[in-house]
Amino acid sequence: MSAPDATPHGTPELPGTTIAEAGRNEHDSTMNDTTKGAFAAFDEQLNLHARERKNAQKRHGDITDHLVSERLAIGTFLQGSFARKTMLKPLKDVDMIIRMHPRLEETLRRPGGPAHAMRLIRAAVADKYPNARFDVDDAPAHALQVTFPDLDFTFDLVPALDADDGEICYIADRENDVWEWSNTRILNRIISARNQATGGRFVHQVRMLKSYKKDHPVLDDTCGLLWEAFAYEAVTVPLEHSRSLADTLAHAAHAVTGPVFDPTGVDDLTAGWTAAQRTSYTAALRDAAHRTAEARRLEEDGQHAAAIEIWHGLIGETFPAAEAQNVAEALRALAAGSITSTGRAVTSPRGQQPARPARSWRTH
Repeated sequence: MSAPDATPHGTPELPGTTIAEAGRNEHDSTMNDTTKGAFAAFDEQLNLHARERKNAQKRHGDITDHLVSERLAIGTFLQGSFARKTMLKPLKDVDMIIRMHPRLEETLRRPGGPAHAMRLIRAAVADKYPNARFDVDDAPAHALQVTFPDLDFTFDLVPALDADDGEICYIADRENDVWEWSNTRILNRIISARNQATGGRFVHQVRMLKSYKKDHPVLDDTCGLLWEAFAYEAVTVPLEHSRSLADTLAHAAHAVTGPVFDPTGVDDLTAGWTAAQRTSYTAALRDAAHRTAEARRLEEDGQHAAAIEIWHGLIGETFPAAEAQNVAEALRALAAGSITSTGRAVTSPRGQQPARPARSWRTH
């Protein structure tokens, strides 16, 4: 078996992703008066509630234990953004792959097998959780949706048949009555490895990118995995959050003009895009890349309030707001500095435009 399935629950923790580790170790300041401090506060805002995560993990374990004891499954593992720890709050759903017991494979491979697998799982779950409801909000092709009265999020239980190599599985599709090839275990492993290589920062930075796209009208319809793919290509070593986001957005501005493959290199996540969509995404991302480059220059020059103001304007209310500039500070900056894209006067010469005006009178 592969590493993700070393236990019946089959869901290892991604290294370095807890608040006590990557979320706080990167930052010396919890104040918002530096760019690093503002990103630390932003990161805290994006973390799933600890109680929700704990409840989800416990329910995952309890369901697994029950299905294994009933000899319906040999184990489970989580997939999706919750599993990879790139999910934004609030927690809405947990995707759980059910590795069906080999004794059932012959039956499940017959016509009607995917739907039969879901019926078996439904009966077992209903036996343990009599108040559970099924497919209330949706009846996904690949999953049995379970709503529990004591949880504010749903579980999507996905029946799967293991392949011989231990990496690939085949997941049920009850609409088309087929078992579809899936490399989700490979994706989990790849993201875990990249997160470890970046000192546990990668998944935090992906959440920040998802928060940015969620509040951007042009980009909001893009899928979350696309942003993991952008970051996967752009961020390979530990980077400060501001540098990581700036590098990723600059990369994305060029990447959206062509195919963008998921981190496993299998699926082109842009295959269904129109030319008009590519054009609008490119324009939005180029603007974002330009603004983040300015913010990075200002941060390097110690102009943290100006940098924070740019990030706040780009990302939205979730990112801390900068302190307002007083008149005295503005006048000092206007004497020799520059003006940022947000209209703030700074002593750094690397804002969007020079602060010193041209002479408005004529000489003779």
